[in-house]
Amino acid sequence: MRALLSLTGTLLLALLLLTFYNHGLQQERNAAIRDRDALAIKLAGRDQLITQLNQQMQQRDQAEQALRQQLGKASALTLQREQQFQRSRNEDPTVKQWAESALPAAVSQLHQRPTFASTTDYLRWLSGSHPLPDTRQSAIK
Repeated sequence: MRALLSLTGTLLLALLLLTFYNHGLQQERNAAIRDRDALAIKLAGRDQLITQLNQQMQQRDQAEQALRQQLGKASALTLQREQQFQRSRNEDPTVKQWAESALPAAVSQLHQRPTFASTTDYLRWLSGSHPLPDTRQSAIK
């Protein structure tokens, strides 16, 4: 009888230990499920980001191609206009004479500027003929 009680006690103790062990395993399983779900959400977000980046890349490629086409058209138009200008210049003696004549002195002076070492030098040159008013002084006297 004592052996039966001892065996029963041992089995109950084993059952209790297995119950605690099972409870720990269930908690680990639940934690693993939560981790898996969190990783699945992150993976879905990453996939969505990759999709968006691929779409942006395609849009940029299309925009670049459109810009290249526009540049090609603009270059062709510029060349066409230059050729047309050259033809009209060579055909009309008045236009040819105008194109070969020198610019008026006032216009030529607009293109002449000394080299500047700093912005202060430029401001001095700019206001040399018409000095700028000192803004620190009051305008009302």
